[in-house]
Amino acid sequence: MLPTVPPPPERLLVFARLPEPGRVKTRLARDIGEERALVLYEAMLRDTFRSIGDATENMEIEVMWAPTPSANGEALHHAFGDHPLAMQTGATLGDRLSMAFSERFFFHRTQKIIAIGVDDPSLSRELLEHAFVLLDSCEWVLGPAADGGYYLIGCRAAAFNPDVFTDIEWGTASVFSATLAKIRAWISTVAVLPERRDIDAAEDLRTYRSDGEVGAVLREWGYVKDEG
Repeated sequence: MLPTVPPPPERLLVFARLPEPGRVKTRLARDIGEERALVLYEAMLRDTFRSIGDATENMEIEVMWAPTPSANGEALHHAFGDHPLAMQTGATLGDRLSMAFSERFFFHRTQKIIAIGVDDPSLSRELLEHAFVLLDSCEWVLGPAADGGYYLIGCRAAAFNPDVFTDIEWGTASVFSATLAKIRAWISTVAVLPERRDIDAAEDLRTYRSDGEVGAVLREWGYVKDEG
């Protein structure tokens, strides 16, 4: 009998949508049109996966995809490659985050979880690894976004409380501050990462710069022309 291989102690959850016109980057689409927004969202996916790198024996990378009628195996593979996949469940973002964390802590025996989206496609592997290390000494870690939300949230298993995702006005400028207040009210330790800017509107694209190698987003937006 083969020995049982324990699951990786760390798990990075990437919350994403299938690239479909009218269903992704809707705020950005109001500025630049649905088709252009779709192309840029696909570029954001490519850059995100390139920036975060590959899974390791210590860290699993799992894509949490939002349900849509057109989802099938071929479409999911085309969008997300060979990453492990799971469908988001819940009526609100808070519900979906809470369910994802709960299942992986209690059923997969994960020790640390960090969740991100794809709105900050230059989010580096170095920063993610730093966030996981911070969870050795802190119970929670948060990455504030310039718009008042957050680009990253994580915690270790013993500290998880689903209430952190309840009674939050999602999509508003109070998301980060309300979440931070909840954690501190429990007298829990929390590490706050440097503020970063999401890509939500055309103005964000005009000020966006990749942290490293020029990626697909900047090429699609027209800042950099492909060579050759």
